Amino acid sequence: MKKIGIVICNYNKSEYVVNCIQSVLESKTDDFDIFVVDNASTDNSVEAVRNRYGDQVNVLVNSENLGGSGGFNTGIRTVLEKGYEYLYCLDNDVLVDENAIGALAAYLDAHGDTGVAGSIVYHMDYPEYVQQYGLNIDFENYTAITHYADVLDDGSIPNVNFCDTVATCSVMIRTSCIKNTDIGIMPEDNFIYWDDMEWIYRFTLAGFRVVTIKDSAVLHKMGSNARPSNTFINYYMWRNRINFFMRYTPEEKIDSMSFRVLGSVFDSLYESMYREEHNVMQTISYAFFDAVRGVRGKAAAHKILPNDANDDKLRAFLQDKNTYYIKGNKGEAAEEEELAHNFLTSLNTGLKRCEIEAGADFTVCLCDYVMHVKDGDRKVVYLDSEHSCILDKEDWTAVDHYEYAKSLFIYMNQAPFLDAVYTYREKCGTICK
Repeated sequence: MKKIGIVICNYNKSEYVVNCIQSVLESKTDDFDIFVVDNASTDNSVEAVRNRYGDQVNVLVNSENLGGSGGFNTGIRTVLEKGYEYLYCLDNDVLVDENAIGALAAYLDAHGDTGVAGSIVYHMDYPEYVQQYGLNIDFENYTAITHYADVLDDGSIPNVNFCDTVATCSVMIRTSCIKNTDIGIMPEDNFIYWDDMEWIYRFTLAGFRVVTIKDSAVLHKMGSNARPSNTFINYYMWRNRINFFMRYTPEEKIDSMSFRVLGSVFDSLYESMYREEHNVMQTISYAFFDAVRGVRGKAAAHKILPNDANDDKLRAFLQDKNTYYIKGNKGEAAEEEELAHNFLTSLNTGLKRCEIEAGADFTVCLCDYVMHVKDGDRKVVYLDSEHSCILDKEDWTAVDHYEYAKSLFIYMNQAPFLDAVYTYREKCGTICK
């Protein structure tokens, strides 16, 4: 019997999944079987895989789209039932180096205390730059920190990186850790996003080492930089992130978590209102209240709305402008100024930058976050890295009221949020650090 059961989850990416399989078959090791799980694709993915690879690949077809977690779990159950020593999860838009799979297996062979080994993942379009190399869970800001994100690989990245969790775009797992513990399979009620991070974090909580290794390299396409057509990502990212920290935050940090998480939710809601992105705001509201109420699984259709994220107000402001002067007040000012210039000229291609302020139609002042601007110069335009801006008296009114409104939101919601946290944790029986 082969040592490794490979699970590739696919939904409507026939070209990508075929290329992914081909890269796996070109590996230096052949000690594996491949299971492609198709989540009810409508683009002939199943036919494309079967026609090209025949019995080289086992195709498992779900009758409906079960999301990333449900799709992977279909294959994971099969790998566990068949008794493979290692499970290798792989996204369909990944290309693996010929040594990637063998290196992960060799590392697990040599390190019995390690339950999970992941690859170093590079951007497919910019292969010199790291996309991710493992993640840590940040119990101060209540988010996930990606190791070496967008860093140029200059040779200084360590060969082995210990971390809290790993995204499952390329990760190998010792199946005995799943079978002989309460870790279980991927949390299917997430549907998508944070499901893999939560799952692998359970290995850390159970005492197994989680690592990423540089000898295993892959390229990952991931999503494009184009603005999504709907608020799908907003919903699942927010709901599942909130749910994660409701469940896994250490007991002594729960009060701090409630304050920080509620503050983050408020910031996103307030920014969406400020930018007149009403669908985005409504979806984040659904996500927040669903997390509090314990609503899980696939979102109801009315909660995913057309994406109305926009820069319309700034675009309108720029239309009769020809020149601008930029003031930077951040570190690495030159890079920040270039990014700001590229953004502004994307909204008005004829806009030119002046070297002296006196000759410009308006002045831009860069800032970390427009809502934190205090006693600013009301004759200039403030712009932050998220492209929120302060343009006029109406904007200044919103900025001036931000701190009070945030305090009120947290004060109104903290007690019921904490009540929901303790109820959820009692139901889950979570063991935290």
